[in-house]
Amino acid sequence: MSALVTASPTRTLPRLEEPKTIDDVIHNLDRIIEWSIKAESRIGYFTVIYKRVTVAIREAINAGVFDHGNVVEQLDVAFGRRYFNALNAYFHSDTFKGLTLPWAVALSGDQDDHAIILQYMLAGLNAHITFDLGLGLIEVAPNSLDTLAGDYQRVGNLLCAQIPGIVKVVDELSPDLRLTRWLLPNEIGLLKDALTKLREGAWLFAIYMATHPQKAMAKAWNQEAWTAALSSWYLQPTELWTPLPRLIRAVAKHESDDVANNIRAFEDVSKSPAKPNEA
Repeated sequence: MSALVTASPTRTLPRLEEPKTIDDVIHNLDRIIEWSIKAESRIGYFTVIYKRVTVAIREAINAGVFDHGNVVEQLDVAFGRRYFNALNAYFHSDTFKGLTLPWAVALSGDQDDHAIILQYMLAGLNAHITFDLGLGLIEVAPNSLDTLAGDYQRVGNLLCAQIPGIVKVVDELSPDLRLTRWLLPNEIGLLKDALTKLREGAWLFAIYMATHPQKAMAKAWNQEAWTAALSSWYLQPTELWTPLPRLIRAVAKHESDDVANNIRAFEDVSKSPAKPNEA
């Protein structure tokens, strides 16, 4: 799956090495975060969330939370590799090919200074979960997905456990978002439900490809297109059907525009994710 257009950003992230272990994944995430702070790149907003979840998964593996910890690590590495491949293809298109449409949309959002922090996060989460996760599952366990169901749920619980800490930082950096809560009185629960639904969709995507191998390529093309369209909507919602663009403009007026300091604020919480027994 290749994007039709390869971006050529002026700020270039150094090439990322292919990870072999979950520690390698975290090392690469640290490199991306460090570069994002120096370059004031909004790519760091998604990356700090990703790091927080990955550290939580590593702690859970070490604590024996999973039935198949070694397979969970393999999935984490395969999953991370897709993100790093996307970044390499985006920044080094002369030597790395295969930038997928969802990541072409999400990463090019870095150049859109009209979006708010939450939009960048949603675009990255959507690209990685809705499209990448299903392909990662097929790569790691094409014939044994059923044995991973329990651990997959545990990873989802860990992901949801990180939401309150992340939302707390978002509130500090984007204070007007707190004023919109009368529209979403249970926003933490709604965010957890939304992420759970995304992961359920990724699981069903993998199941379909595993059980219909002759239709897997067509399904992947459709999934890629749908994911890219959704990320595009997250970054630039239309005013025709929703008041979201006006709401976003209002929130943006008082949101911190210091990208480097914003990433540092998220990085502080990414170092201490919610513990496995809190998930």
